[in-house]
Amino acid sequence: MENFWKSTKMKVILGILALLVGVMVYAVSVGGYTISTVDFFSAITAPFQRASHSISEHVEYSIDVYRNAEKNYEDNRALRREVARLSKELADYDQTKNRLEELEAFVGIKEMYTDVTMSAPCRVTGYVTNDPFGKFRIDAGTQDGLSLWDPVVTEQGLVGVITEIGADTSTVTTVLSPDLSIAAYCSTTRDYGVLTGSVALSIDGMCKLQYLDKETLLKEDKVILTSGDNGLFPKGFVIGYVRGVQMDDSGMTAYASVEPAEDIRNLDLVTVITDFAGKSEELP
Repeated sequence: MENFWKSTKMKVILGILALLVGVMVYAVSVGGYTISTVDFFSAITAPFQRASHSISEHVEYSIDVYRNAEKNYEDNRALRREVARLSKELADYDQTKNRLEELEAFVGIKEMYTDVTMSAPCRVTGYVTNDPFGKFRIDAGTQDGLSLWDPVVTEQGLVGVITEIGADTSTVTTVLSPDLSIAAYCSTTRDYGVLTGSVALSIDGMCKLQYLDKETLLKEDKVILTSGDNGLFPKGFVIGYVRGVQMDDSGMTAYASVEPAEDIRNLDLVTVITDFAGKSEELP
């Protein structure tokens, strides 16, 4: 104990006490007022009190988060279930809306062409791989009343003809294919010709109306329709629109570049014409 009173630690403590007493005496002599011991030590300890309060609040918040973790977890699970339910309802709504639009389009075709018999709407199930002319398959066949060489249309116009058929599926060759020839005309200029595919034009999604008179009056944006002359297609269905007129290499006739009315390579739903006035009874 005697050693402690003589130790360096004791000297330091006494020095600090002397400093504090000196500060108090100086304040009294200079300021003319007294300093409460309580106030003095409160001023000294205030920063430590604030730090302690901050730490206490942080610990209390952490404990509260821990206590409520299970409740928050359940709330999040319930919220996720509600989001999933609403997403499904939205998907069902979109599907129903799309189906109604498809049926409206089908009804629209029926109203526009009352002299033809049509199938129910058919879904395009896929395009034939490596076919540059957009040949595609549909989910209907002979069991649905379809036959070879039945024309295939959309609300916009003619897109092709059935060239392969099974019980519940069919393959459609499009108007872009050179294998297809369609008697066609322009109702305003009375120009007649044969519409067929072209390897060169198909790259740009177009086909060719050939054997036109070299004095043709066809111009850009004129509408090309089926003429119904060969009995394979009903008369008056839109095929496409003129995008240019040129002379054949022979110089004897002209031809028109025709853009199909429908986007051939992005089809989703089509309708098949199963019967019409003037239909040929003989297959090509």
